[in-house]
Amino acid sequence: MKDYIKETLCFGLDIGTRTVIGVVGYKDGNDFVIVAYERREHEERAMLDGQIHDIGKVAKTVYEVKAALEQKLDTKLTEVAIAAAGRSLSTQIVGVMHDYEEAQEFTLANVHHLELEGVEKAKKMQKAVSGETDYFCVAYSVIKYYLDDYEMSNLEGHKGTRIGARLLATFLPKQVIDSLYAVTERAELTVSHLTLEPIAAINAVIPENIRLLNLALVDIGAGTSDIAITKEGSVVAYGMIPYAGDEVTEAIVHKYLVDFQTAEYMKQQMKVADSIVFNDILGLPQEVSVKDLEKTIAEVMSTLTQSISDKILELNGAMAPNAVFCVGGGSEMSNVPERLANLLELLNQRVATRSTEHLVKIKDEADIPNSPDMITPLGICMTALENRYSEFTMVTLNGKQVQLLNAKKLSILDAIVASGIEHTAIFPQRGKTLMFKLNGERIRVKGEKGTPATITLNGALATINDHVVEGDHIVVEFATAGQDGIAKVGDYVESTYSVTVNGTQYMLPLALLNDEIVSYETPIEEAVTLELLEIKTLDELLKALNYNMENQVVTVNLEVVPETYKLMSNDVILIDVLEKDEIHEETCDNINDTLLPQEENMAESGEGEKESAQVDVQEETSLKSQTQNLYIMANGQMVQLPAQESTYILANIFDFIDFDLTKPQGTVQLIRNGMPATLVDVLQNGDTLEIYWKR
Repeated sequence: MKDYIKETLCFGLDIGTRTVIGVVGYKDGNDFVIVAYERREHEERAMLDGQIHDIGKVAKTVYEVKAALEQKLDTKLTEVAIAAAGRSLSTQIVGVMHDYEEAQEFTLANVHHLELEGVEKAKKMQKAVSGETDYFCVAYSVIKYYLDDYEMSNLEGHKGTRIGARLLATFLPKQVIDSLYAVTERAELTVSHLTLEPIAAINAVIPENIRLLNLALVDIGAGTSDIAITKEGSVVAYGMIPYAGDEVTEAIVHKYLVDFQTAEYMKQQMKVADSIVFNDILGLPQEVSVKDLEKTIAEVMSTLTQSISDKILELNGAMAPNAVFCVGGGSEMSNVPERLANLLELLNQRVATRSTEHLVKIKDEADIPNSPDMITPLGICMTALENRYSEFTMVTLNGKQVQLLNAKKLSILDAIVASGIEHTAIFPQRGKTLMFKLNGERIRVKGEKGTPATITLNGALATINDHVVEGDHIVVEFATAGQDGIAKVGDYVESTYSVTVNGTQYMLPLALLNDEIVSYETPIEEAVTLELLEIKTLDELLKALNYNMENQVVTVNLEVVPETYKLMSNDVILIDVLEKDEIHEETCDNINDTLLPQEENMAESGEGEKESAQVDVQEETSLKSQTQNLYIMANGQMVQLPAQESTYILANIFDFIDFDLTKPQGTVQLIRNGMPATLVDVLQNGDTLEIYWKR
């Protein structure tokens, strides 16, 4: 072997449930040249359903394959390319919806926002299922889009108020990778490249130039059947069913009372013989026709192909793909392609088994068998040579390194998903709409639009769709969320004026928020009820303020007015309790000019003369007060009230002292001769008054 070939050799290893297959080759132009291969079965069932259960036993088989190849090639193999089994993949299907307040045209950014939110939801679901196990998000695909609850194939450019998506996200557990690395280390090998088995098989069977078609690849192994879907140039979905060749083998075991290895032999002979001779577990020789054996496994094969068909439809949005390629040892069992074609309602020629003879760009110098189970190890080598020494791509996002699994063509979106950045940090949400009722009518105050994230890739502006390669530097300036809708009471008042009631200023119209009086500066909160009361008269105001007017005296600007008084700007309203004594009653009569004429109070009898005499005494007292000045001590200062025809009441004192009622500082307190007083108390010469604001 030429020296330059040794330096460029690629060792690919397919660690399967039943067998370990190693392939060694090199790249010659566009062709992959196979120089050696080795195949070994596990001595014991050290792997079940594609999972490594006994690392030591699996490592022993891997080491034997490696040693045999080294002997054939006369060279030391130190590095290996491997694949994580598709059966290790975990998928989550989620639905996500976005509602918009108004109909709008949806852009690609709206679609990406929706998809990224769906991936985050899938990651949370995966964590809920797997607990603390660390998972990679390998890929995701959109099964269906929805526009206003109607199914759509694409949302960009459409108008509506609601968009949604049904999305499938695929995850690979980190512990699977760890176990693969543990096996290779024990076999004295270093992993040079890691991929997924479905990716490797696709790279061998489905060239990139036909991946624009909607195709399905089915790898039927011993423990599981792996499925991958291509569309629009890339792999968009992966899936697995825990049902494959071992179920067929076990059906033979139970029917014919043979051990597992004998049943495997019988299954293999079905391809080349008409009848099969074997010994059962009692050592007795037996013979069975292939026709009878096919009847034995018919039910199992029906279940297997039905499960594969259902999974293909699930991954592909309930639609059959354009074609299906079958690989793996199980694909040769009992008319698998024909069964799948029938279930998927495809022409028979649209479902085909692929083996090494169908591969292009392959040069075989090792006489490898023409078998479907050779596809995956060859694909592992071919994938590794395309991306040599790069099982992971390392990029930097906002100064931190992010490790991405090379399962597909990588984008900035993959780095964002892997780093755990929330979708709202990339696509900002509009602020919440404020909803409330104003005088019984529903009011909506929209939130503001946010500022989207700015993304640069190696210093240049980029989008989340831009592809990334090893060493790229991504900088994301996070989005800013829009401000929530805000409003205050005063925003809904056009013309206003103020009045003062017992020292408290009220703005009219009166604002009631959830039945409580509030100022115009009060912020409006979600779901409240706001009423603006248009108040015009004194009576309407007092009722709105819930004043009980029994035994109350009301003055406006220190004058007693009727309840129908029409309110004016800056009115000062004072309300006092009215004591029911004779003086107060008489004074109220004087104020309201409602004294009855004297002649109507007189009677013709003697009683009338007596009442007349009493009135004369009262008039004499009144006249005496009218014809002389009053001297009042108010707030420590002597105040002279000039003589006048009518009596003075306490409200009159504000005309003679410096006390500004137009600038309320609380409630007016009135003290007369050491006792609480009211505005309508009659002043007497020598009275002492205390007047002050109580906060």
